[in-house]
Amino acid sequence: MRYKGFYVKISPDTDLHRADKDGNDILCKGFTIEVFADESEKLEIDVFSAAVVLENSLSEVEQFAKDYIGCEEKEYRRMIDELSEY
Repeated sequence: MRYKGFYVKISPDTDLHRADKDGNDILCKGFTIEVFADESEKLEIDVFSAAVVLENSLSEVEQFAKDYIGCEEKEYRRMIDELSEY
């Protein structure tokens, strides 16, 4: 998926580590979301996950990714600018 000039790869994941209400580590199903600067996927700028507290639909995960990227967009662009100076 392409969003705001970034390339986003969403993959199902069955090994997401979370804490339950008592603070115990548990494994959840969900999605791993990778954000790249370009479609070659050589410059990864972020990785985050979404556990299945969502309805587990791809459209909900895509919206979650878009919302997250929207919040982090300035930082992502700053990172890309810094890396392009090297």
